[in-house]
Amino acid sequence: MKAWDFIKGLKAPIYFTSISPVLIGWGFVHFEISYLVPLLLVVTISMQAGMNLAMDYYDHASSRALRNDDTLFPLGSYFIEKLKVRPVVLRYSFATMIILAVSVGLTVVYLTKSLLLLYLGLTAVFLSLLYVVPPIRLGARGIGELATFFSFGPFPVLGTIIALDQQITLETILVSLSLGLLASSIRYLHHLPEDRENGIRVRYFRTVYPIMLLTAAIMISIFRGLVVAATIVFIASLIHIVFLPKSPLKISRQTNYSVAIHFLFTVLIILSVL
Repeated sequence: MKAWDFIKGLKAPIYFTSISPVLIGWGFVHFEISYLVPLLLVVTISMQAGMNLAMDYYDHASSRALRNDDTLFPLGSYFIEKLKVRPVVLRYSFATMIILAVSVGLTVVYLTKSLLLLYLGLTAVFLSLLYVVPPIRLGARGIGELATFFSFGPFPVLGTIIALDQQITLETILVSLSLGLLASSIRYLHHLPEDRENGIRVRYFRTVYPIMLLTAAIMISIFRGLVVAATIVFIASLIHIVFLPKSPLKISRQTNYSVAIHFLFTVLIILSVL
């Protein structure tokens, strides 16, 4: 297995969506050195790795076709269909990643003695499992953005702030909600070809998707220190929206641009709060 194929199978660039909330939460405490930050990164990254591996496994089990496999963000089971990894390997890898995330997460709870952090963590794990594991599989029922919003927005951002013993403010709440919207927008765009061609999600994509992106920028614009960041993200989002192609499959090929907006948002927020 080539390193590049492994990166594509993991959809490695999209892992920034699990790193970003911790970085932003840490940024709100001015990057004070803490042994908890590496632990929080292990929790978020291993949870996302587990989810991605589970999606590969269940996509194969559901006979979902492999598409866009020439991009960094293929749809379907790239590991199994393209790299010939045995399904059982993915199943055990998924379980291992989830166990690692939960174990390290409980360690953080023990070290911080925070019940609120425990509740946030357990809810995040529950939503993540609902996203990929039958019979619910939110991701396969057209409502996966719900789990993505919380698991890659408010929960990890506010969880990081709580773990680092800082106060939650209106600013941190709105930033975390914006980040959740951006993460959900990535999920929506990337998986659009998996929805029914004439279904509600496809027909209203060009209305809902822009609202998600632009609302993420508008929500943080009320804070004087974040106006510049909000303006840049708003303009970048508008340019991205204007040049979206027509077909769902081609739209999905724009995942890299959606991820880039998420990255831009993260960098600008961190620079703004420092």
